Amino acid sequence: MRCETLSTQSSRTLYSGIVTFLTDFGTEDGYAGVMKGVVLAHAPGARLVDITHCVPRFNLCAAALILENSFPSFPAGSLHVMVVDPGVGSVRRHLFCKAAAHFFIGPDNGVLGRIAELNRGSVFEIDPALLGVTKASNTFHGRDIYALAAGKLLAGLDRSAFSAPITDPEVLQIPEPCEVEAGVEGEIIHIDHFGNLITNLRTQHLGEGSCVCLGEERLAIVSSYSELEEGKPGLILNSWGYYEIACREGSAACLLEMRVGEKVSVKP
Repeated sequence: MRCETLSTQSSRTLYSGIVTFLTDFGTEDGYAGVMKGVVLAHAPGARLVDITHCVPRFNLCAAALILENSFPSFPAGSLHVMVVDPGVGSVRRHLFCKAAAHFFIGPDNGVLGRIAELNRGSVFEIDPALLGVTKASNTFHGRDIYALAAGKLLAGLDRSAFSAPITDPEVLQIPEPCEVEAGVEGEIIHIDHFGNLITNLRTQHLGEGSCVCLGEERLAIVSSYSELEEGKPGLILNSWGYYEIACREGSAACLLEMRVGEKVSVKP
C-alpha cells in the first residue's frame, strides 16, 4: 500500500457522482434505502447503484470477492460503500480507500484493506467528529458514518474530514491453493446464487492433462454450462477468473452437499 498525503491526494480527487452499495442488509427492512436517503440528502444529484444487498450475513470473504470483481465495471471516480460489518459498534476504524482510480468507504475489517493491497491503493481513517457526527448508533454505522461520508464527499467536503493516512489496515486473506504430494489442493471459497461452487483455482493451477477431482470422482472440464450433462457436475472457468463447479440448470451445492472450505484436488 502506498502512503500519500491528504493535501496531495485531495488535489487529484475526481468523483464520478456514482455511489454503489454492497451490504448484507437484505431488502426487507429498509436499511439499504435509508443509506441511499442519507447520500441523497447531501448530494441530490448522486447516481446510486446497488451491487448487492444479499451478501451472506457477516461473510467478509463473500463481500471481498464480490466487491473486487464488481468495482472495475464502473467508471473511474465511482465511490463504493461496503457495509458487511460483523464488528459494528465495536472499537475499530472507519476507512476511506483510494485504489485503481476508485474510492471505497467502509469498516476496517479486512475487505477494503484487501482492495488496497491488490491495487496498490492508499488508505485513510475517517474521523466521524469531523463529519459532524455527534453520536452514531452502535448498530447502524452504515447510515451514520459511511453513507454520510459518501454524501458529504460528493457535496464537496474537503478531505480534512480524514485523519492522516494509515499503512496498517486489516487485510482479509482468502485461501490460496497449495501444492501437495499428489498435485495441488484448492478449496471452495464462495457459493453463488445459482449454487455454483466457486473454487480458488485459476488457470495457472491446471496444467496440460491435469484433472480436478472431488474425492475419487473426476470432473469434466467444459467451456460453457450447456456442455454439462444434466445431473452431473463439471468444472468451468467463470467470469471472475476462478474455476467453479457447476451443474446444468441446477445447484451444484445441493447436488454435492458441499460447503465453503471443502477441498478440491488437482491431479496431474
